[in-house]
Amino acid sequence: MSNKGVAASERGGEDKRSSALSDRREGGRPAITGETIAVSRRSLIAVIAAILLLRFASRISFVILGFYLGRHFASVTIVALVLEMFYVSEFTLSPIVGSLSDRKGRKPFLLLSAILAAGAASCFLLAARLFPHPGIHSSNFGLFLFLLIILVGRLLEGSATGTNVPATLGYITDVTVNSESLRARMVTAFEIATMAGMVLAIPIAGKISSTLDTWGFLIVIAIYIASLLFIALGMEESLGAQAVGHNRRFAWREDLMVIRHKRIFSFLPAWFSVNALVGAWSVLITIMLAYPNPAADRRHPAQLLYGGFSQMSATLWVGLFALVFLVGMGVWTPLLPRMRRTTIMLIALAGLAMTAIALSIINSLADNPQSLPHSAHPAVALLLLLALVGILLLSGFTPVALTQMSALAETLPGKNGAVMGLYSVVMAVGQLLGAMLGAVSVDRDGFYGLMIFSVAMGILALVSVLYVRINAHDQTSARRVAWT
Repeated sequence: MSNKGVAASERGGEDKRSSALSDRREGGRPAITGETIAVSRRSLIAVIAAILLLRFASRISFVILGFYLGRHFASVTIVALVLEMFYVSEFTLSPIVGSLSDRKGRKPFLLLSAILAAGAASCFLLAARLFPHPGIHSSNFGLFLFLLIILVGRLLEGSATGTNVPATLGYITDVTVNSESLRARMVTAFEIATMAGMVLAIPIAGKISSTLDTWGFLIVIAIYIASLLFIALGMEESLGAQAVGHNRRFAWREDLMVIRHKRIFSFLPAWFSVNALVGAWSVLITIMLAYPNPAADRRHPAQLLYGGFSQMSATLWVGLFALVFLVGMGVWTPLLPRMRRTTIMLIALAGLAMTAIALSIINSLADNPQSLPHSAHPAVALLLLLALVGILLLSGFTPVALTQMSALAETLPGKNGAVMGLYSVVMAVGQLLGAMLGAVSVDRDGFYGLMIFSVAMGILALVSVLYVRINAHDQTSARRVAWT
Protein backbone atom coordinates (compact mmCIF):
# COMPACT_ATOMS: atom_id res chain seq x y z
CA MET A 1 0.00 0.00 0.00
CA SER A 2 1.74 3.16 -1.18
CA ASN A 3 0.00 5.50 1.30
CA LYS A 4 1.17 3.65 4.37
CA GLY A 5 3.64 5.41 6.59
CA VAL A 6 5.86 4.66 9.53
CA ALA A 7 4.69 6.41 12.67
CA ALA A 8 7.86 7.36 14.45
CA SER A 9 6.91 9.02 17.73
CA GLU A 10 9.51 10.15 20.27
CA ARG A 11 8.13 8.23 23.21
CA GLY A 12 5.64 5.91 21.57
CA GLY A 13 2.95 5.68 24.27
CA GLU A 14 -0.47 4.25 23.63
CA ASP A 15 -1.97 7.72 22.97
CA LYS A 16 0.58 8.45 20.27
CA ARG A 17 0.12 5.06 18.67
CA SER A 18 -3.62 5.69 18.50
CA SER A 19 -3.00 9.16 17.11
CA ALA A 20 -0.59 7.77 14.54
CA LEU A 21 -3.21 5.27 13.41
CA SER A 22 -5.73 8.07 12.83
CA ASP A 23 -3.33 10.52 11.16
CA ARG A 24 -3.68 9.38 7.56
CA ARG A 25 -1.56 11.02 4.91
CA GLU A 26 -3.65 13.58 3.01
CA GLY A 27 -2.70 15.17 -0.27
CA GLY A 28 0.69 13.44 -0.29
CA ARG A 29 1.82 15.34 2.85
CA PRO A 30 3.27 13.39 5.81
CA ALA A 31 1.31 13.63 9.04
CA ILE A 32 3.01 15.32 11.99
CA THR A 33 3.07 13.33 15.21
CA GLY A 34 4.83 15.40 17.85
CA GLU A 35 8.53 15.85 17.13
CA THR A 36 8.60 13.25 14.34
CA ILE A 37 6.38 12.58 11.35
CA ALA A 38 5.07 9.58 9.50
CA VAL A 39 6.87 8.83 6.26
CA SER A 40 5.79 6.71 3.33
CA ARG A 41 7.40 3.52 2.17
CA ARG A 42 8.48 5.42 -0.93
CA SER A 43 10.54 7.71 1.28
CA LEU A 44 12.23 4.76 3.00
CA ILE A 45 13.00 3.18 -0.37
CA ALA A 46 14.40 6.48 -1.69
CA VAL A 47 16.77 6.79 1.27
CA ILE A 48 18.04 3.21 0.94
CA ALA A 49 18.39 3.60 -2.86
CA ALA A 50 20.40 6.79 -2.34
CA ILE A 51 22.68 4.99 0.10
CA LEU A 52 23.16 2.17 -2.39
CA LEU A 53 24.16 4.61 -5.15
CA LEU A 54 26.46 6.58 -2.86
CA ARG A 55 28.30 3.46 -1.72
CA PHE A 56 28.40 2.11 -5.28
CA ALA A 57 29.94 5.32 -6.60
CA SER A 58 32.34 5.78 -3.69
CA ARG A 59 33.68 2.22 -4.04
CA ILE A 60 34.21 2.66 -7.79
CA SER A 61 36.04 5.91 -7.05
CA PHE A 62 38.09 4.20 -4.35
CA VAL A 63 39.15 1.31 -6.60
CA ILE A 64 40.05 3.58 -9.53
CA LEU A 65 42.04 5.88 -7.25
CA GLY A 66 43.67 2.94 -5.45
CA PHE A 67 44.89 1.32 -8.67
CA TYR A 68 46.01 4.70 -9.99
CA LEU A 69 48.08 5.42 -6.87
CA GLY A 70 49.26 1.83 -6.56
CA ARG A 71 50.87 1.97 -10.02
CA HIS A 72 52.99 4.95 -9.03
CA PHE A 73 53.80 4.45 -5.33
CA ALA A 74 55.56 1.32 -4.06
CA SER A 75 54.66 1.45 -0.36
CA VAL A 76 51.30 0.09 0.79
CA THR A 77 51.51 2.44 3.78
CA ILE A 78 51.81 5.56 1.60
CA VAL A 79 48.85 4.54 -0.56
CA ALA A 80 46.73 3.66 2.48
CA LEU A 81 47.53 6.94 4.23
CA VAL A 82 46.51 8.96 1.18
CA LEU A 83 43.31 6.94 0.72
CA GLU A 84 42.28 7.13 4.36
CA MET A 85 42.81 10.83 4.99
CA PHE A 86 39.09 11.38 4.41
CA TYR A 87 38.41 10.02 7.90
CA VAL A 88 39.88 13.23 9.34
CA SER A 89 36.99 15.29 8.01
CA GLU A 90 34.49 12.51 8.64
CA PHE A 91 35.09 12.18 12.36
CA THR A 92 35.32 15.97 12.69
CA LEU A 93 31.93 16.58 11.08
CA SER A 94 29.95 13.53 12.21
CA PRO A 95 29.14 14.63 15.80
CA ILE A 96 28.33 18.19 14.69
CA VAL A 97 26.09 17.06 11.82
CA GLY A 98 24.42 14.44 14.01
CA SER A 99 23.48 17.11 16.54
CA LEU A 100 22.46 19.68 13.91
CA SER A 101 20.29 17.15 12.09
CA ASP A 102 18.25 16.70 15.29
CA ARG A 103 17.18 20.36 14.87
CA LYS A 104 17.61 21.20 11.18
CA GLY A 105 16.25 17.94 9.80
CA ARG A 106 17.88 14.95 8.10
CA LYS A 107 17.17 15.78 4.45
CA PRO A 108 19.37 18.90 4.04
CA PHE A 109 22.46 16.97 5.13
CA LEU A 110 21.71 14.01 2.87
CA LEU A 111 21.45 16.41 -0.08
CA LEU A 112 24.71 18.08 0.92
CA SER A 113 26.52 14.74 1.16
CA ALA A 114 25.84 13.89 -2.50
CA ILE A 115 27.06 17.32 -3.62
CA LEU A 116 30.29 17.00 -1.62
CA ALA A 117 30.90 13.50 -2.99
CA ALA A 118 30.53 14.70 -6.59
CA GLY A 119 33.03 17.47 -5.83
CA ALA A 120 35.49 14.91 -4.50
CA ALA A 121 35.31 12.80 -7.67
CA SER A 122 35.89 15.97 -9.71
CA CYS A 123 39.11 16.59 -7.75
CA PHE A 124 40.37 13.07 -8.50
CA LEU A 125 39.62 13.47 -12.20
CA LEU A 126 41.46 16.80 -12.25
CA ALA A 127 44.52 15.36 -10.50
CA ALA A 128 44.65 12.36 -12.83
CA ARG A 129 44.41 14.50 -15.95
CA LEU A 130 47.05 16.96 -14.75
CA PHE A 131 49.42 14.24 -13.47
CA PRO A 132 49.00 10.97 -15.43
CA HIS A 133 52.34 9.66 -14.07
CA PRO A 134 52.90 10.98 -10.52
CA GLY A 135 55.57 9.55 -8.25
CA ILE A 136 59.09 10.01 -7.05
CA HIS A 137 60.25 11.23 -10.47
CA SER A 138 57.91 14.24 -10.44
CA SER A 139 59.22 17.67 -9.47
CA ASN A 140 58.79 18.67 -5.86
CA PHE A 141 56.16 21.29 -6.72
CA GLY A 142 54.33 18.95 -9.10
CA LEU A 143 54.21 16.16 -6.52
CA PHE A 144 53.07 18.60 -3.84
CA LEU A 145 50.27 19.94 -6.05
CA PHE A 146 49.19 16.41 -7.00
CA LEU A 147 49.01 15.25 -3.38
CA LEU A 148 47.22 18.47 -2.41
CA ILE A 149 44.44 17.92 -4.98
CA ILE A 150 44.07 14.27 -3.91
CA LEU A 151 43.99 15.35 -0.27
CA VAL A 152 41.25 17.91 -0.95
CA GLY A 153 39.27 15.23 -2.75
CA ARG A 154 39.61 12.76 0.09
CA LEU A 155 38.65 15.41 2.65
CA LEU A 156 35.55 16.22 0.58
CA GLU A 157 34.69 12.51 0.49
CA GLY A 158 35.12 12.36 4.25
CA SER A 159 32.86 15.38 4.62
CA ALA A 160 30.27 13.64 2.44
CA THR A 161 30.34 10.57 4.68
CA GLY A 162 30.40 12.72 7.82
CA THR A 163 27.14 14.37 6.76
CA ASN A 164 25.51 11.27 5.31
CA VAL A 165 26.00 8.57 7.97
CA PRO A 166 24.73 10.33 11.14
CA ALA A 167 21.81 11.89 9.27
CA THR A 168 20.83 8.54 7.73
CA LEU A 169 21.14 6.59 10.97
CA GLY A 170 19.25 9.32 12.80
CA TYR A 171 16.54 9.04 10.16
CA ILE A 172 16.34 5.27 10.60
CA THR A 173 16.08 5.65 14.38
CA ASP A 174 13.31 8.26 13.93
CA VAL A 175 11.12 6.07 11.75
CA THR A 176 11.61 2.83 13.70
CA VAL A 177 10.80 3.99 17.23
CA ASN A 178 8.62 1.34 18.95
CA SER A 179 9.38 -1.58 16.61
CA GLU A 180 12.30 -3.98 17.04
CA SER A 181 11.39 -5.90 13.89
CA LEU A 182 11.08 -2.80 11.69
CA ARG A 183 14.34 -1.49 13.10
CA ALA A 184 16.05 -4.79 12.30
CA ARG A 185 14.77 -4.58 8.71
CA MET A 186 15.83 -0.96 8.27
CA VAL A 187 19.34 -1.25 9.73
CA THR A 188 19.85 -4.44 7.74
CA ALA A 189 18.64 -2.63 4.62
CA PHE A 190 21.14 0.13 5.40
CA GLU A 191 23.97 -2.39 5.77
CA ILE A 192 22.86 -4.38 2.72
CA ALA A 193 22.78 -1.18 0.66
CA THR A 194 26.26 -0.36 1.88
CA MET A 195 27.61 -3.82 1.14
CA ALA A 196 25.64 -4.24 -2.09
CA GLY A 197 27.18 -1.02 -3.36
CA MET A 198 30.61 -2.49 -2.65
CA VAL A 199 29.77 -5.92 -4.09
CA LEU A 200 28.38 -4.48 -7.29
CA ALA A 201 31.11 -1.87 -7.59
CA ILE A 202 34.22 -4.02 -7.05
CA PRO A 203 34.12 -6.09 -10.27
CA ILE A 204 32.62 -3.19 -12.24
CA ALA A 205 35.27 -0.83 -10.91
CA GLY A 206 38.01 -3.22 -12.01
CA LYS A 207 36.54 -3.24 -15.52
CA ILE A 208 36.14 0.54 -15.57
CA SER A 209 39.71 1.01 -14.36
CA SER A 210 41.11 -1.33 -17.00
CA THR A 211 39.13 0.22 -19.87
CA LEU A 212 38.55 3.89 -19.02
CA ASP A 213 41.34 4.35 -16.49
CA THR A 214 40.81 7.59 -14.57
CA TRP A 215 38.14 8.83 -17.01
CA GLY A 216 35.95 6.47 -14.98
CA PHE A 217 35.54 9.28 -12.44
CA LEU A 218 32.99 10.78 -14.86
CA ILE A 219 30.80 7.73 -14.28
CA VAL A 220 31.22 8.24 -10.53
CA ILE A 221 30.04 11.85 -10.77
CA ALA A 222 26.95 10.80 -12.76
CA ILE A 223 26.00 8.23 -10.09
CA TYR A 224 26.34 10.81 -7.33
CA ILE A 225 23.95 13.08 -9.25
CA ALA A 226 21.44 10.21 -9.45
CA SER A 227 21.71 9.75 -5.67
CA LEU A 228 21.07 13.45 -5.19
CA LEU A 229 17.87 13.17 -7.25
CA PHE A 230 16.59 10.24 -5.15
CA ILE A 231 16.93 12.32 -1.98
CA ALA A 232 15.57 15.54 -3.52
CA LEU A 233 12.52 13.95 -5.15
CA GLY A 234 11.73 10.88 -3.06
CA MET A 235 12.70 11.50 0.58
CA GLU A 236 10.32 12.94 3.18
CA GLU A 237 11.67 14.60 6.30
CA SER A 238 11.34 12.43 9.44
CA LEU A 239 11.27 15.29 11.93
CA GLY A 240 8.20 17.45 12.55
CA ALA A 241 8.07 21.22 12.61
CA GLN A 242 8.58 21.33 16.39
CA ALA A 243 11.88 19.46 16.20
CA VAL A 244 13.20 21.18 13.07
CA GLY A 245 12.34 24.61 14.41
CA HIS A 246 13.96 23.99 17.81
CA ASN A 247 17.39 25.59 18.16
CA ARG A 248 19.79 25.90 21.06
CA ARG A 249 23.05 27.78 20.76
CA PHE A 250 26.05 25.45 20.89
CA ALA A 251 23.68 22.53 21.53
CA TRP A 252 26.04 20.24 19.63
CA ARG A 253 28.60 20.67 22.42
CA GLU A 254 26.08 19.38 24.95
CA ASP A 255 25.13 16.52 22.64
CA LEU A 256 28.75 15.35 22.51
CA MET A 257 28.40 14.49 26.18
CA VAL A 258 26.18 11.51 25.39
CA ILE A 259 29.42 9.54 25.47
CA ARG A 260 29.25 9.73 29.27
CA HIS A 261 26.27 7.37 29.36
CA LYS A 262 27.53 3.99 30.53
CA ARG A 263 25.42 1.89 28.16
CA ILE A 264 26.75 3.88 25.20
CA PHE A 265 30.36 4.03 26.31
CA SER A 266 30.63 0.32 27.12
CA PHE A 267 29.76 -0.65 23.54
CA LEU A 268 32.26 1.71 21.87
CA PRO A 269 35.26 -0.72 21.94
CA ALA A 270 33.30 -3.39 20.06
CA TRP A 271 32.08 -0.86 17.48
CA PHE A 272 35.61 0.50 17.12
CA SER A 273 37.09 -2.96 16.60
CA VAL A 274 34.66 -4.12 13.92
CA ASN A 275 35.16 -0.88 11.99
CA ALA A 276 38.94 -1.19 12.32
CA LEU A 277 38.54 -4.57 10.61
CA VAL A 278 36.34 -3.03 7.91
CA GLY A 279 38.92 -0.29 7.33
CA ALA A 280 41.85 -2.67 7.13
CA TRP A 281 40.18 -5.34 5.00
CA SER A 282 38.37 -3.05 2.56
CA VAL A 283 41.42 -0.89 1.90
CA LEU A 284 44.25 -3.41 1.91
CA ILE A 285 43.10 -6.76 0.56
CA THR A 286 42.60 -5.75 -3.08
CA ILE A 287 45.87 -3.79 -3.13
CA MET A 288 47.70 -6.65 -1.41
CA LEU A 289 46.38 -9.37 -3.73
CA ALA A 290 47.24 -7.32 -6.83
CA TYR A 291 50.76 -6.37 -5.70
CA PRO A 292 52.99 -7.16 -8.72
CA ASN A 293 55.42 -10.05 -8.87
CA PRO A 294 58.35 -10.66 -8.55
CA ALA A 295 58.46 -7.73 -6.09
CA ALA A 296 55.77 -9.35 -3.94
CA ASP A 297 57.67 -12.65 -3.61
CA ARG A 298 60.86 -10.80 -2.72
CA ARG A 299 59.15 -8.71 -0.10
CA HIS A 300 57.13 -11.47 1.60
CA PRO A 301 58.07 -14.90 0.19
CA ALA A 302 55.99 -18.05 0.73
CA GLN A 303 52.70 -16.14 1.02
CA LEU A 304 50.08 -17.18 -1.52
CA LEU A 305 47.74 -14.27 -0.76
CA TYR A 306 50.37 -11.55 -1.01
CA GLY A 307 50.74 -10.46 -4.65
CA GLY A 308 50.52 -12.24 -7.99
CA PHE A 309 46.79 -11.74 -8.70
CA SER A 310 45.59 -9.65 -11.62
CA GLN A 311 43.47 -6.59 -10.89
CA MET A 312 40.41 -8.33 -12.26
CA SER A 313 40.90 -11.58 -10.31
CA ALA A 314 41.68 -9.67 -7.10
CA THR A 315 38.48 -7.63 -7.37
CA LEU A 316 36.44 -10.75 -8.23
CA TRP A 317 37.69 -12.66 -5.19
CA VAL A 318 37.06 -9.72 -2.89
CA GLY A 319 33.66 -9.28 -4.51
CA LEU A 320 32.80 -12.93 -3.80
CA PHE A 321 33.55 -12.56 -0.09
CA ALA A 322 31.63 -9.27 0.01
CA LEU A 323 28.67 -10.96 -1.71
CA VAL A 324 28.63 -13.74 0.91
CA PHE A 325 28.73 -11.07 3.61
CA LEU A 326 25.77 -9.38 1.95
CA VAL A 327 23.77 -12.61 1.72
CA GLY A 328 24.62 -13.34 5.35
CA MET A 329 23.08 -10.06 6.51
CA GLY A 330 19.89 -11.01 4.72
CA VAL A 331 19.92 -14.40 6.43
CA TRP A 332 20.42 -12.77 9.83
CA THR A 333 17.57 -10.23 9.38
CA PRO A 334 14.65 -12.36 10.68
CA LEU A 335 16.82 -13.58 13.58
CA LEU A 336 17.81 -10.14 14.90
CA PRO A 337 14.58 -9.41 16.84
CA ARG A 338 14.34 -13.02 18.09
CA MET A 339 17.82 -13.49 19.57
CA ARG A 340 19.70 -11.64 22.26
CA ARG A 341 21.99 -9.11 20.57
CA THR A 342 25.19 -10.18 22.27
CA THR A 343 24.53 -13.80 21.32
CA ILE A 344 24.59 -12.79 17.66
CA MET A 345 27.76 -10.75 18.25
CA LEU A 346 29.53 -13.71 19.87
CA ILE A 347 28.57 -15.99 16.97
CA ALA A 348 29.90 -13.35 14.57
CA LEU A 349 33.23 -13.15 16.39
CA ALA A 350 33.52 -16.94 16.21
CA GLY A 351 33.05 -16.56 12.45
CA LEU A 352 35.90 -14.04 12.36
CA ALA A 353 38.20 -16.53 14.08
CA MET A 354 37.20 -19.27 11.62
CA THR A 355 37.90 -17.01 8.64
CA ALA A 356 41.29 -15.85 9.95
CA ILE A 357 42.46 -19.42 10.59
CA ALA A 358 41.29 -20.72 7.18
CA LEU A 359 42.85 -17.85 5.21
CA SER A 360 46.13 -18.11 7.14
CA ILE A 361 46.42 -21.79 6.22
CA ILE A 362 45.66 -21.00 2.57
CA ASN A 363 48.34 -18.31 2.63
CA SER A 364 50.97 -20.86 3.63
CA LEU A 365 50.39 -23.25 0.70
CA ALA A 366 52.45 -21.51 -2.03
CA ASP A 367 54.48 -18.43 -2.98
CA ASN A 368 51.88 -17.11 -5.46
CA PRO A 369 48.86 -18.34 -7.45
CA GLN A 370 51.06 -19.52 -10.33
CA SER A 371 53.14 -21.80 -8.09
CA LEU A 372 50.19 -23.46 -6.32
CA PRO A 373 50.35 -27.21 -7.10
CA HIS A 374 47.26 -28.95 -8.42
CA SER A 375 47.40 -31.40 -5.53
CA ALA A 376 46.68 -28.52 -3.14
CA HIS A 377 43.49 -27.40 -4.94
CA PRO A 378 41.09 -29.65 -2.91
CA ALA A 379 42.55 -28.34 0.35
CA VAL A 380 42.25 -24.76 -0.86
CA ALA A 381 38.62 -25.34 -1.87
CA LEU A 382 37.76 -26.78 1.56
CA LEU A 383 39.52 -23.96 3.39
CA LEU A 384 37.80 -21.36 1.20
CA LEU A 385 34.46 -22.93 2.10
CA LEU A 386 35.30 -22.64 5.81
CA ALA A 387 36.37 -19.03 5.33
CA LEU A 388 33.10 -18.24 3.54
CA VAL A 389 31.08 -19.87 6.34
CA GLY A 390 33.03 -17.71 8.78
CA ILE A 391 32.17 -14.60 6.73
CA LEU A 392 28.51 -15.67 6.74
CA LEU A 393 28.57 -15.81 10.55
CA LEU A 394 30.56 -12.58 10.84
CA SER A 395 27.99 -10.71 8.73
CA GLY A 396 25.55 -10.63 11.64
CA PHE A 397 27.72 -8.25 13.67
CA THR A 398 27.15 -4.94 11.86
CA PRO A 399 23.33 -5.02 11.62
CA VAL A 400 22.93 -6.17 15.23
CA ALA A 401 25.42 -3.48 16.31
CA LEU A 402 23.34 -0.81 14.55
CA THR A 403 20.21 -2.23 16.15
CA GLN A 404 21.89 -1.95 19.55
CA MET A 405 22.94 1.64 18.87
CA SER A 406 19.48 2.66 17.69
CA ALA A 407 17.91 1.15 20.81
CA LEU A 408 20.36 3.06 23.00
CA ALA A 409 19.70 6.29 21.09
CA GLU A 410 15.99 5.86 21.73
CA THR A 411 16.62 6.10 25.49
CA LEU A 412 17.80 9.73 25.03
CA PRO A 413 14.83 11.72 23.63
CA GLY A 414 15.70 14.26 20.95
CA LYS A 415 19.27 13.03 20.54
CA ASN A 416 18.98 10.30 17.90
CA GLY A 417 21.26 12.16 15.52
CA ALA A 418 23.70 13.07 18.29
CA VAL A 419 24.12 9.45 19.40
CA MET A 420 24.48 8.25 15.82
CA GLY A 421 26.96 11.07 15.19
CA LEU A 422 29.06 9.78 18.07
CA TYR A 423 29.00 6.26 16.70
CA SER A 424 29.88 7.67 13.27
CA VAL A 425 32.97 9.26 14.82
CA VAL A 426 34.01 5.95 16.38
CA MET A 427 33.35 4.25 13.03
CA ALA A 428 35.56 6.78 11.25
CA VAL A 429 38.35 6.60 13.82
CA GLY A 430 38.18 2.81 13.78
CA GLN A 431 38.38 2.57 10.00
CA LEU A 432 41.16 5.18 9.83
CA LEU A 433 43.31 3.54 12.50
CA GLY A 434 42.41 0.11 11.16
CA ALA A 435 43.68 1.00 7.69
CA MET A 436 46.82 2.64 9.07
CA LEU A 437 47.75 -0.05 11.60
CA GLY A 438 46.69 -2.78 9.20
CA ALA A 439 48.94 -1.28 6.51
CA VAL A 440 51.87 -1.25 8.92
CA SER A 441 51.14 -4.89 9.77
CA VAL A 442 50.99 -5.79 6.07
CA ASP A 443 54.25 -3.98 5.32
CA ARG A 444 55.85 -5.87 8.21
CA ASP A 445 54.42 -9.39 7.86
CA GLY A 446 52.40 -9.47 4.62
CA PHE A 447 49.05 -11.26 4.72
CA TYR A 448 49.91 -12.82 8.08
CA GLY A 449 50.22 -9.31 9.48
CA LEU A 450 46.65 -8.54 8.45
CA MET A 451 45.41 -11.73 10.11
CA ILE A 452 47.30 -10.96 13.34
CA PHE A 453 45.77 -7.49 13.38
CA SER A 454 42.30 -9.00 12.77
CA VAL A 455 42.64 -11.39 15.70
CA ALA A 456 43.73 -8.54 17.99
CA MET A 457 40.65 -6.50 17.04
CA GLY A 458 38.46 -9.56 17.53
CA ILE A 459 39.75 -10.00 21.08
CA LEU A 460 39.07 -6.34 21.90
CA ALA A 461 35.53 -6.67 20.54
CA LEU A 462 35.00 -9.86 22.54
CA VAL A 463 35.89 -8.13 25.82
CA SER A 464 33.44 -5.30 25.10
CA VAL A 465 30.62 -7.65 24.06
CA LEU A 466 31.05 -9.79 27.16
CA TYR A 467 30.88 -6.68 29.36
CA VAL A 468 27.69 -5.54 27.62
CA ARG A 469 26.20 -9.02 28.03
CA ILE A 470 27.08 -9.41 31.70
CA ASN A 471 25.55 -6.02 32.52
CA ALA A 472 22.48 -6.64 30.30
CA HIS A 473 23.08 -3.48 28.27
CA ASP A 474 21.85 -5.33 25.20
CA GLN A 475 18.33 -5.76 26.54
CA THR A 476 17.16 -2.22 25.79
CA SER A 477 14.22 -2.77 23.47
CA ALA A 478 12.58 -0.60 20.88
CA ARG A 479 8.87 -0.22 21.44
CA ARG A 480 6.26 -1.24 18.91
CA VAL A 481 5.61 1.11 16.00
CA ALA A 482 2.28 1.76 14.35
CA TRP A 483 1.60 1.70 10.64
CA THR A 484 -0.84 4.28 9.24
